[in-house]
Amino acid sequence: MIGSNNQKRWDQLLDNFRGFGGIADNVIQRPGPLGLGLFPIEPAQPIELRVPQHLLIPVEQIALQDGAVILKNDKEFPEGYADWFQSFQADYSWGAEGRQHIQAFENSLQSLPSTLKKQLYSLGLSSRLIQIPQTTSQQHAFDRFIKTRQIQFNNSMVLMPIIELVNHSPKGKSWDMGSNSIAVIGSFEDEILVRYSLSDPLSRLLQYHFNCKEPTGFSINLQFKHRNLIIIVNGGINHQPQKPCKVTSHHNRIYIDRPLLGSVTSPKTPLILFKKSLKNFNVDSDELFEQIHHLNSITLIQILECLETIPGTASNQLKTACLDQLAVLSCHRSS
Repeated sequence: MIGSNNQKRWDQLLDNFRGFGGIADNVIQRPGPLGLGLFPIEPAQPIELRVPQHLLIPVEQIALQDGAVILKNDKEFPEGYADWFQSFQADYSWGAEGRQHIQAFENSLQSLPSTLKKQLYSLGLSSRLIQIPQTTSQQHAFDRFIKTRQIQFNNSMVLMPIIELVNHSPKGKSWDMGSNSIAVIGSFEDEILVRYSLSDPLSRLLQYHFNCKEPTGFSINLQFKHRNLIIIVNGGINHQPQKPCKVTSHHNRIYIDRPLLGSVTSPKTPLILFKKSLKNFNVDSDELFEQIHHLNSITLIQILECLETIPGTASNQLKTACLDQLAVLSCHRSS
């Protein structure tokens, strides 16, 4: 149970947030299965979290100063909001769990063997794996922290205080994005969860630093020969997974952009979409689809074999992500 002093601090934080024009009703932060998260105080009652536009913080306005998260220019926000935001970050976000979790994962990630990091980079899984950080370890962790919490709003990347404490579930609804605010509204029997974005297990881990059994699976970067053609697959997340992926050709090369390979909820969809994508090309789309699948699986197994002898947080989480990726890639069928 939360202590009385912590309860008072939380209540005061939300009271001040409401004073600036935000809404935070029937919510409390406490540990859960996913780490620190937000829960309804009264599960039988709906919750509402809303950050109006004037309290959303453009990421370029945020800095790390002597270990504290601050606003660069407090004149652009309500009086007292900069101090409130600094306390919020110190006690409930960056300082509560964010810094330690991200720093530990990033350090472990950078300690992986260079050959494995180069392989993951070549597969399109993480560009930062072979980049030497030009900042201090803490600043690098802070930069990653911001990237895990930023969201696009009216063509700008922003942070949404309080709401940023909500954890992810692929089964949850997404944010309520209005023209003047971002909100989370509804009834939750247990932890308040939202769907951050569409992803797959490997991409989710390397972007957000946690494992999740995502219901979709996409290809890694591939280049291989298919009969008399060179096939180049651009891997990554297709944010319109229910539409055929983009396919182009040049001479004897076919370029396939971010094909969906597996879907837990709709296992027939990946092949249906793939066939539609290749309908104007003289290829056996069934055979090519299986070839892409096979190469994805072989590569993931090779990564798993490499990770077997490597200790550390990142290695263990990568093993889980590879196994989850293999599982979701298996969710495809022709009929």
